[in-house]
Amino acid sequence: MRLVVIASVLTIGFACQAAAQTSPATSADAVTATRSEMRELIEAVQATAKASRENVDHARVVPDLLYQILTKLDKIEDKLDKVETTLKETQASASRKR
Repeated sequence: MRLVVIASVLTIGFACQAAAQTSPATSADAVTATRSEMRELIEAVQATAKASRENVDHARVVPDLLYQILTKLDKIEDKLDKVETTLKETQASASRKR
């Protein structure tokens, strides 16, 4: 994950340097704008990295929760099967007594 962020920042940095070399800056405002753009791009990359980490965490947690839910549903189903079996046995023994 950190490699992706570092690679993104380097790519953005190289792209900005290439753009700066193709069109020469005419004033200090152009350099300031480039620095502010770099800050914005770095913040955007950081936000993207944070969102990616959250997505990975979510992807790890969701299957675990689903597994837990399915396990509980299996337990409930087993208990219901036992109750049905007990009811059938009780009804069968009651009908035999009559």
